[in-house]
Amino acid sequence: MPEHTIFHIVFLSQVLLISYYFPRKIHARMKYLFDNYPPSIYPKLYPDSIESYHRARRNFRLLNALILVAGLLIVVALYVVPHDADLGNVISFGYFMLQFSPLMLLELSSFKEFKKMRKANSSTSRKANLRPRRLLDFVSPAAFGTAVFTYFAFVLAVLYIKQFNFEWFGGYWNIVGITGMNIFFAGIVVFNMYGKKLNPHQSDEDRTRQIGGTVKALVLTSIMATVFVTISVLLSAFDLREFMPVGQSVYFQVIAVISIRATMLYFQVDDVDFEVYKEQPLAT
Repeated sequence: MPEHTIFHIVFLSQVLLISYYFPRKIHARMKYLFDNYPPSIYPKLYPDSIESYHRARRNFRLLNALILVAGLLIVVALYVVPHDADLGNVISFGYFMLQFSPLMLLELSSFKEFKKMRKANSSTSRKANLRPRRLLDFVSPAAFGTAVFTYFAFVLAVLYIKQFNFEWFGGYWNIVGITGMNIFFAGIVVFNMYGKKLNPHQSDEDRTRQIGGTVKALVLTSIMATVFVTISVLLSAFDLREFMPVGQSVYFQVIAVISIRATMLYFQVDDVDFEVYKEQPLAT
């Protein structure tokens, strides 16, 4: 099967997975939340009017539908318009950024909601979990060790490839990029573990689950990103660049599965303590 055909199939999978399957799951979860935990019973959960949340849900669904249609049109165009591996990489990357834009807008809106919650929170009492948080409380030593091993294996691969002086090879900038990514991820982990609680009403159990999901997702993302860059360098070194669009599209789908499913898996609606969002939470 020609590499172009493989890329078309894999890219179609990217379109359907990230712009159809996951948005449907997220939309259904939002609807379930609004229907089962209304503002009349859980007023602290909604710092804005319920109509604004329904409107945001509809806009999220519409935006993903438009991106889905655009992706399907791109799939059709790929069969008609001749393209090389470089164009395939650009298409896959650009469309992935477009696909994640609705999720980024949701994330930004959540920060605004938390800010309004803190502003409306009139409680003067604060509860703190005095148990110190440690990284290995949220991620297994095996997963963390794999991330460290993958990083150093990547560094060794870069040092090995550099001795051949390929014109296309970025050399030490590859190490700088991956190192910068890991430092950024580490900053997010530290902020989540030790920073100020964004949601003033969130219970300690819910926050612990949220931190666990975030840490696990970032560790897995670090591993996958490092492996992907390593494979990309090796494909280029062995003159197999035509397969890079396939690998990139697969990588984006894996990242989506890790990030989105981690949030949904470790923050199940039925496991959340919604009592804290009532006007007078039940005493514990």
